[in-house]
This record gives sequence, C-alpha cells and structure tokens, in this order.
Amino acid sequence: KDFIVYCDATNKWLRAVLMQREKVISYASRQLKIHEKNYTTHDLELGAVVFGLKIWRHYLYGTKWKANVVADALSRKEREPPLRVRALVMTIGLDLPRQILNAKTKARKPENIKKEDVRGLLVENSKDPEKVRTEKLEPRADGTLCLNGRSWLPCYGDL
Repeated sequence: KDFIVYCDATNKWLRAVLMQREKVISYASRQLKIHEKNYTTHDLELGAVVFGLKIWRHYLYGTKWKANVVADALSRKEREPPLRVRALVMTIGLDLPRQILNAKTKARKPENIKKEDVRGLLVENSKDPEKVRTEKLEPRADGTLCLNGRSWLPCYGDL
C-alpha cells in the first residue's frame, strides 16, 4: 500500500508524519536552527519535506508514496500579515522531476521572457526577443543559460 508523508513547518519546528493505510507509522520533529528561523515560509515547508524524506527514505525507496505539505493559517499567524495568511497544500509525487523539467522548458519560451530586464537590456523593447535571447545568453551543456559568465534564470509571473 502507498505511503503518505505529512509535513509541516512552524516558526520553531519542522514536523513530519509517515502513514500507511491511514495509520501512523512514525513521527519526527526537530527544532529549527537559529539561521533557519529567517527562512521564508516556502523554504521551511520544503525543508520539512526534505527532513521527512531523509529520515524515511529506506521505507519509501522503490514504493509509491505521496508527500502532503499542509501550511495552515495558525502556524503562520506570527510571521505573515493577515492578508497573506492562507492554506497551502503541496503534493509531491514520483513525477516531480518531470514537473520541474516541464517548468524549465516553459520558462525558456520567448513569450515568457519578453518582459525580462537583463542587465539593462530590455527584451520587451526589442523587436525580436528570441534574437536577443540567442545572441546575449549562452547555453551551457547542462541546459542553463549564461549572461557574462553568470547563470541566468528567467522570472515571470509571481515567481
């Protein structure tokens, strides 16, 4: 039967629960280190997932599993302004590498970089954004793009 890992992070703790057939198999928690208290909510939630998966990797390796991250409003009350407090549910499954690859491919499309400001070079004002992208940005062997020897990541939307 599939395993489910529930994870949560607060401003003091990382917590995870391993379940199978709706029964708890194991709990794990740890205090945040001093420098981790400055992390964003997203990074803490992802840290909770990594924490749980590291501990129980021997159970999860080679089986179907699902990680649920539930960030409820109460665990964020102290750190987030009231308008930004909301429920966040993130599911991470076996197809995560494929989802990351699809997101990278989507981010590199010319229509997603047309509003980028690359070191003073406004791609939006260019007549041909693809030409600017291919002339100024150099592709590396690992698939990343470089500008003047530095990695370049497109940003669009609310990322």
